[in-house]
Amino acid sequence: MEQKNNQKNEECPLCKVSEDTIKILKEQKKSGTKEESDIDTKKKSSWKFRIIFLMFVLISGGLIFYRISGQSFPELGIKKEILNVLFKNLEVGDPAPDFVSEDVFGNKITLSDFKDNKPVLLVFWATWCGYCAQELPSLKSFAQDYKDKIQVIIIVSGEEKEVIENYIQENDIDIPILLDENRKIWNQYLIRGTPSHFLIDTEGKIAGLRPGLALRENLEIMMTMLIEFW
Repeated sequence: MEQKNNQKNEECPLCKVSEDTIKILKEQKKSGTKEESDIDTKKKSSWKFRIIFLMFVLISGGLIFYRISGQSFPELGIKKEILNVLFKNLEVGDPAPDFVSEDVFGNKITLSDFKDNKPVLLVFWATWCGYCAQELPSLKSFAQDYKDKIQVIIIVSGEEKEVIENYIQENDIDIPILLDENRKIWNQYLIRGTPSHFLIDTEGKIAGLRPGLALRENLEIMMTMLIEFW
């Protein structure tokens, strides 16, 4: 029996790639390339952000180092005069910023009224400050013992009048306490923390300053900076 020829010249329909299929494959390839491009762009952006952040940290660290060491950085193109403005501090010999304020009893006090009359010790204070409470006995005895030679003035910033009045009564304070509700005087003297002490001579200039706790011996050492004290 003669076998039939099973071979056919027709192409297999499952093996034939249609034009639509080719089109779909090309579109998928383009889409994949675009996604890869987007990923590369995000990676580049991430690295740019890291580099910018690192530069910011380095420059900030350099500025802080300058603040400590007092050196300039010409290689960064930053002039020393500009850095001095950024880190401005009141120093001995500077004119003391003048101000007008009221104490808790409504008495008006102007700093410049003491010029050519009596030196002033300004103490920036707070009722909630632990160091302020610790130095209070020394401050009270100092103000009493040298009341004929120097005027001690306490400035309390950002606290309610009633709170200050209660504190005065509880601690029997006989030193003028000025109100600075909006921290105007605080900002004039560039205060960074309490307590802070500024010794002002009869010419209206800063003769000495001391940040932080000041006990009786510390206050008397400050007074040696005043010629008229002796």
